[in-house]
Amino acid sequence: MTASVPLIAGRDLLDCEVRFAPPADDGTIEGIAVRFDVLDSYRTTFDRRAFAWDGKSLPLLWSHDPSEVVGSVRSVSVEADGLKVRGKLNLEVQRAREVRAMLIAGDVSGLSIGFRRLKDESRAGGIRHITAARLVEVSFVAVPSVPGSHVTSIRAVPDLSTLNRSITNAIAALKGKRP
Repeated sequence: MTASVPLIAGRDLLDCEVRFAPPADDGTIEGIAVRFDVLDSYRTTFDRRAFAWDGKSLPLLWSHDPSEVVGSVRSVSVEADGLKVRGKLNLEVQRAREVRAMLIAGDVSGLSIGFRRLKDESRAGGIRHITAARLVEVSFVAVPSVPGSHVTSIRAVPDLSTLNRSITNAIAALKGKRP
C-alpha cells in the first residue's frame, strides 16, 4: 500500500510505502534446548556431536509431562552456544496459551530436553559426558538443569502504541522537528 502524507499543511507531500503483514503471533518460539560442555545439575555434560536429528517433529511439553503437549519442535540445529530448537506452540490448546503468557511475562524461560542416552564417557570428578543421544522431547521449565538453556525468542503481537510512536517520530524527523 502506498500513501501520501502531508508534511506541511497543503504544501509538501511525502510518498511512503507501508506494508502490512498478518500478525506474527503464531506461537513460534526459538531457544537453546541444551548448552554443550556445561555441567548440569545431574553432573552431566553434553558433547556438541551428541545429537543427530532425523527431521521428525518432536513434542514440546510443559515440564516433561507427556500429558501436557503444548506444541512441536520443527527444527533442530547445532550452534556455537548449544542445541538450537525452533518450534511452534499450538495456540488451540489452553495450556499452550498459558505457557505463551508465562513466556511473554517472563515468568518462565527455561528449556530442558528429554533424551535417551546412547553413549557416554566418564570424566574426572564423576562427571558423565554424553557423546551420543536421541532427542525425545523438549520442555518448557521454570528451572532448567543445564544453565543457560532457555527460550531466546517468542513471537507476539506487536504493541501498536510503539508502532504509532515510531511513525510519529519518523514524520517529525522528516519535517526537521524533534517529537
